[in-house]
Amino acid sequence: MASARLQIRHLVQLTRMSAPLKTDVFIAGSGPIGSTLAKYFIDAGYKVVIAEQGSADSFTSIKDINKNEVFVPGSHKKNTIEYQKDIDRFVAVIKSALSPVSIPVSDTFISTLNPVVWGARPDRDSPVTDPQPLLPVSNGKNPNQPAKFNLGAEAVTRGVGGMSTHWTCATPRFHKTLELPALLTDPADNVKEWGRLYALAESLIGTNRHAFDESIRHNLVLRTLRSVYGDIDKETLPDNDWPTDIPGKRVFGPLPLACKRMPNPDYVFWNAADTILKSIYEDPLKREKLTLLTNTGCQYLEIDIPSTGDKKSTRARCFDYLHSATEGDKSSAEIIVEAQYFVIASGAVATPQILFNTDVKCTKKSSPLFPNLGKYITEQPMAFCQIILKKELIDSIQKNPYNLPWWKERVENHVKNYPEDPLRFPFNDPEPQVTTPLTAEKPWHTQIHRDAFSYGAVAATIDTRTIVDFRFFGRMKPEKENTITFETKYTDAFNMPQPTFNVQLGKDDAKNANDMMIDMCDMASKLGGYLPGSEPQFMEPGLALHLGGTVRAGPTKADHVADTSCKVYEFENLYVAGNGVIPTGFAANPTLTSMCYAIRTAEDIIKKLKLIKPSA
Repeated sequence: MASARLQIRHLVQLTRMSAPLKTDVFIAGSGPIGSTLAKYFIDAGYKVVIAEQGSADSFTSIKDINKNEVFVPGSHKKNTIEYQKDIDRFVAVIKSALSPVSIPVSDTFISTLNPVVWGARPDRDSPVTDPQPLLPVSNGKNPNQPAKFNLGAEAVTRGVGGMSTHWTCATPRFHKTLELPALLTDPADNVKEWGRLYALAESLIGTNRHAFDESIRHNLVLRTLRSVYGDIDKETLPDNDWPTDIPGKRVFGPLPLACKRMPNPDYVFWNAADTILKSIYEDPLKREKLTLLTNTGCQYLEIDIPSTGDKKSTRARCFDYLHSATEGDKSSAEIIVEAQYFVIASGAVATPQILFNTDVKCTKKSSPLFPNLGKYITEQPMAFCQIILKKELIDSIQKNPYNLPWWKERVENHVKNYPEDPLRFPFNDPEPQVTTPLTAEKPWHTQIHRDAFSYGAVAATIDTRTIVDFRFFGRMKPEKENTITFETKYTDAFNMPQPTFNVQLGKDDAKNANDMMIDMCDMASKLGGYLPGSEPQFMEPGLALHLGGTVRAGPTKADHVADTSCKVYEFENLYVAGNGVIPTGFAANPTLTSMCYAIRTAEDIIKKLKLIKPSA
């Protein structure tokens, strides 16, 4: 692991020069979206510089084509054996990775403080106006954030791989008519184009719909729900997982996940950004084309604003947060990158943050460079509960109710080896991973499974084999008034403009959220009873971490930031990427769709780069 970190830091040290670092494409952000872009550009023969605000703290060890060991950064931290053995311990990892975006604060005066400490009631000799500010403004604390309109649980992960280092790996496709954005005007052509992009993205991230086929609990949950709500033999998801509406019926199937069974089938390898980057690190010639700057945040872009014609990005100004000059070292913590093309793929919060800061730094004009920045944003109302499976379902396991040969063998082996275990199935039986997707009648996405999140941990005294999690995700209609704005008075921990949310649900969205809760409770009751402490509840807004629309892409510049290839309007060479480009209201997990946009962006830029001589 130490050698892996040195490998990454060495790339940063190469930038210790007075001259700018030159490349073909600059990418801000190293999550699955930034990694997708990098792979496409490098495969096409172009040089890439990635600036990542966080560190590289998770790796996968592989052998390159020369049989040398190399470390691919950005791996899923759940692949560690201790979390494979006990998924609930992973909750702490997720919590530690997430940084809140905007924290409302109020008057911090505490009347019972020691009178001599800072912030206490002033004594008689103190000036009438106390110069000490009483409102904290560091690390996301935001005096201008109204709590009522905040996405209080919205958070970001800084580090190579981004949130893919701890995500659920859920990669569903969007509903063809209810969620899918319009890339092309003809609906049939649009679906065809999305089908092409989805197939590419699924191959890249390793979407798998059969990794849990031989799980007792998975089959028990899936087949029970099918028998209650549909036809146990017929009503399932098609293998490509395009959500299908069957009026009056529910369609259940495996949740599509970016993962694969390990050679030891008890364990799963969870895919992340390293899965995308692997082919680059396997080939020394390709590795040479990638410069990954860790602990280095893109602060803003320098912009050439001609009197006529489109604007052009010329440089990215980045800052190495861990730079410490030694005696006689004339280098600067600032890193300047010159490129032919720039893609800001820093997440749905940091991407508009960088653009806003660019506007602040580069122009004093009254008209903004990005007039639709942070408008029409969406998130997902979220309902959650956990249940303990019904006794009759647990008791049925020993009877092999579905006549599956592997089932019978596993139960018999477990009973033979652990006759005292009251649960008659293996300790390492894979968890359930079930979904019934969004439909016109039920416009919400569902995950019926067992996984670790930043909430919902199970007490150590409960056998987690009996627990099933229900996570239902609703939609928000894009509304212009739902915004993320940025403060010039306050900054975040990285000296960037502080984000502020102003988000409200519309009446229809609120009704759908209520209906979603009723549906979740009904479905949960078919499988078991609520786990105390995890009864049905709406979660803090933003907890889904599926923020969208902050730099929305679409066919008209009147209400979008970028076009359908994600090129920023009125710019020659500036693109945006990530969940923030999705302009529609959506309930499904957005990563796969954002990867599709990144592929489309890469294809567009590569066409243009072919007309330009690559960087030396």
